[in-house]
Amino acid sequence: MDKDSDPGSPPLHTSMENKFPGHAYPTGMIQLTGDIFQFTVNVSEFPPEDVIISYYNNRINVHAEKLGKHGAVVKSFSHQCKLPSNVDPTSVTMALEDQGVLTVTAHRVH
Repeated sequence: MDKDSDPGSPPLHTSMENKFPGHAYPTGMIQLTGDIFQFTVNVSEFPPEDVIISYYNNRINVHAEKLGKHGAVVKSFSHQCKLPSNVDPTSVTMALEDQGVLTVTAHRVH
């Protein structure tokens, strides 16, 4: 083991994709590159006003619902991502691209 490695920290570069049946695209991707943590999720099936993002206790929650004509939920989406413990919570930023990809970025502290 490298003398600078922290056994409680994730590797400096890693990538994970989660795919669920019924979705045309991966529902979440986590990347750690150096001091940058990035989480992306495809919410293109929902209008931006129907996507709710919350951050609490080092977890990012993404939830979306599409309502039908009579107010019934016809489609829903929920995804959660736990941030590494060494992420600076004040550095968390979020952006929703035109293609419907939500990107959450944060900086790791040493």
